[in-house]
Amino acid sequence: MSILRTVLLCMLSSACTSQRAPLENAPPDAPSAESAPSRFVPIIKPEDSSILQAPAVVRASPAAFGEVTAPTPLRIARVHVQVGEAVSAGDPIVDVYARDVLDAAAMYLSSGARAQSHDARADQLEALLDEGLVLRAQVFEQRSTAADLRASRLQSIAVLRSSGVDPKEAPALIERGFVTLRAPVTGIVTELSARLGRSYQPGATPIARITGQALARIEVQTARRWPDATAVVFTGVDGRQIMLEPTPVASVVIPADGTIRSWFDPQEPVDLPDGLIGTAQVFAAKDVWEVPAASIHQQGDRSMLMRRRDDRSERIEIEVVAASGASALIRGPLEAGDLIAIAFPDGDGSGSDQ
Repeated sequence: MSILRTVLLCMLSSACTSQRAPLENAPPDAPSAESAPSRFVPIIKPEDSSILQAPAVVRASPAAFGEVTAPTPLRIARVHVQVGEAVSAGDPIVDVYARDVLDAAAMYLSSGARAQSHDARADQLEALLDEGLVLRAQVFEQRSTAADLRASRLQSIAVLRSSGVDPKEAPALIERGFVTLRAPVTGIVTELSARLGRSYQPGATPIARITGQALARIEVQTARRWPDATAVVFTGVDGRQIMLEPTPVASVVIPADGTIRSWFDPQEPVDLPDGLIGTAQVFAAKDVWEVPAASIHQQGDRSMLMRRRDDRSERIEIEVVAASGASALIRGPLEAGDLIAIAFPDGDGSGSDQ
């Protein structure tokens, strides 16, 4: 009986020991979730694309565009180009029959000589005035006719030049009987409505449109103002990258949606096609850092965060340069290697972190 009692006591003792074992092996200082300290993360150089990148488009100067239009009523006699063809400024686009231009060329050629003839006749008549053989009205008539012819010649020059014809080419123009309209700029023929025999009136649809490249600015549209930049880079959909001046030429707030439109000049002048789309990226100034937006705490009109440096945590005031989503760009008493608290802790947060 005593032996049975001894065995039972030993079994009970082993069971109690096995139940206590997990408690004895648990870490003695394991903190509860409520007492866990705030998590600290390092500050980083700005890299959030939602803040630093924005859609952009090339806005070329007017020299990148050209239209061939009807300066006077005309009819197509010959077409020299096709859509998609590369042309240089001065290349022939179409030959046209333009009666008004031909009339102007004829007047230009004849009016000068006729004016000189009437001036010479007026001189002869003036020599006969003293003898009473002619009337002064006859001299005046010759001078007046000569003046009218010179005015007509000037009008003819205006018509020729507005049609792209050098007055010196008037004799050749009269001989061939048609006018050649030429490309005003270098580029690609993007539209062509010319058809043999088609008539055009001034102000009608352009006969041809030419799109080229010219000195350009980059237009950037952002939801908020960018931080001070050390550099801005435009990357086009065609893969080319262009360094831009860090400061825009001009900026304006669009009232309809509150976005900001800014224009940047390339650091080196470059010819670009108008309408080329891409993205622009800003590289923030050296004293700007990126932190989680949740780490910033507002105290009235002051922005604060908890900084840890050399195992010491303290609240500091910072300037929020830009913010988007979960990230914010800030400026303040920070340096590489500093840590900041993700969640702003309660209390004053001063002193050493235990």
